[in-house]
Amino acid sequence: MPNVMGTETITLEVSQDVLAALKMGATDLGDRIRLLAAIAFFQEKQLSLGKAAELAGLNRLAFMDLLAQRGIVAFDYDESALSTDLAGIAELVGDG
Repeated sequence: MPNVMGTETITLEVSQDVLAALKMGATDLGDRIRLLAAIAFFQEKQLSLGKAAELAGLNRLAFMDLLAQRGIVAFDYDESALSTDLAGIAELVGDG
């Protein structure tokens, strides 16, 4: 099924010296840049987990696994949200 939103192509010029220094071809570098951009945009909260996974070309679970391998927290829980959730859980458990 075609993408309703369409796609755009981004061209990046890279010297052969840079590719040689990285020991990778242009396609591999493009894939790596795409992945690193997805991680960076996710960490900067510019993209949601789902959209960052889409940019990386991965499903959500694979992207979450990749984040975990790199020590990046997929769900940023602040203390107040955690306290609220724990209180809610305690209430539910107490009612059982």
